[in-house]
Amino acid sequence: MDPALGPPEEMAEIRDELTPMMRQYHDLCARYDEAIVLFQVGDFYETFCGAAERTARLLEIALTSREDNTGEYPMSGIPIDNAESYIEELLEAGYRVAVADQVEEPGETSGVVERAVTRVITPGTLTEDELLASDDNNFVAAVARGDAAAGEERELALALLDVSTGDFLATSSTSRESIVDEVSRFDPAEAVVGPDAPADLVPDDCMVTPYDESAFDRQRAGEKLSTYFRNPDALLASDAEVRACGAVLSYAEYVRGGTHVGERGEESECSDPTDDGPDATANSDGDSRLEYLTHLTRYDPQEYLLLDAVALRSLELFEPRAVHGRDDATLVGVLDDTASALGGRKLRDWLRRPLLEPDR
Repeated sequence: MDPALGPPEEMAEIRDELTPMMRQYHDLCARYDEAIVLFQVGDFYETFCGAAERTARLLEIALTSREDNTGEYPMSGIPIDNAESYIEELLEAGYRVAVADQVEEPGETSGVVERAVTRVITPGTLTEDELLASDDNNFVAAVARGDAAAGEERELALALLDVSTGDFLATSSTSRESIVDEVSRFDPAEAVVGPDAPADLVPDDCMVTPYDESAFDRQRAGEKLSTYFRNPDALLASDAEVRACGAVLSYAEYVRGGTHVGERGEESECSDPTDDGPDATANSDGDSRLEYLTHLTRYDPQEYLLLDAVALRSLELFEPRAVHGRDDATLVGVLDDTASALGGRKLRDWLRRPLLEPDR
C-alpha cells in the first residue's frame, strides 16, 4: 500500500499511547485511507510519517519532525492561505485529498481541539475556481449495470455530473463499445464504479473510484434522485440509468461533507466510501446538497455524430497531436471567440456532440 495513505504503521502499533492530537490524526487516516489527510494545526495543514515524506517530495517543501513521549514522527506542512495550489499538485500526482479542519476554537475547550474532515477533494468533484478550467466541464462519471434478462445483453448506463456547474447527463446502451465511446467523448476526470462495472470502460488517465455497492441499488438510487427531481423515473429510460445517476449524486454529496450509503443500506456521515461498514465520522457542515442542481438531461448517442477516442485525437478537436503543440493548434482553439465561460462550455459540447439532424 502507498505509505502516504492510511494510518501510519508506526502509529498504529501504539495508537492508545499516542497523544490525543496524534490519535486524531491516526484515526482520520484510518477512516480516509484512500486520501492524503491534510490535518489543520493552527495556520497550517500538516501531514505526518509516510504522508509527510511523500508530500514534502511532491510539493518540494521542508520535511521536519514532531517529537513527543511516544517517538519522533516526520512532519511537513503547508500554509492554509496557500493550500489550494498545493492541493492541485497532489491531485495532479494522482491523489485524493481529505481536508481535516479544526471545528472548534482552541479557547473553547480544555482538551484537544476537535477536528473533522470537512471536504474530500478529488479530480472529478472540484468546485474551486482556481483549480478548474472555466471554459470546459469537469465531469465525474458513474457507470452502472442493469439487471440481467434471459437472452439479452445487460445494459450499461453512464451518468456525468459537473459538480461545479450542475450539468447532469445520462445515457445507456447494451453496447460496451458505445459506452466506451461516450466516456472518451466527455473525458471525465474521475469515474465512480460499482463492484460489477467493468473498470476498463474508462481511459488510463481517469481516476477510478470504487464506491459502495448499495449506492447503486435501484431503490436507494431512486430515493436519492427524488430528493432533487419530482419524478426522476420520467426523466430516465432504464433502471441502469437510475442507478448510475443516484450513485454519482451520492458520491458528490459525500465529497462535499455529507453522507454516503453504507453497504448495509445505512447512511453514515462523511465516512470513507470504500469502507465495508457505515461507521460515522465527525461532523458534516450540512452544506453537502447541490442546491443549484435543477436539470437532468437524458440523451441518445445515436442522435449525434459518433466521435470515438481515435477520431477525437486525429481531428485535434481539443488536444494538439504534437506533444508540445500550441493550444490554438486545435479546432476549439481556432473557433473559440466566446465571451463567457458558459459560452465556452457550450461550444465544446457542440464539438463533442455534433447533431446528425441540423434542424434539431
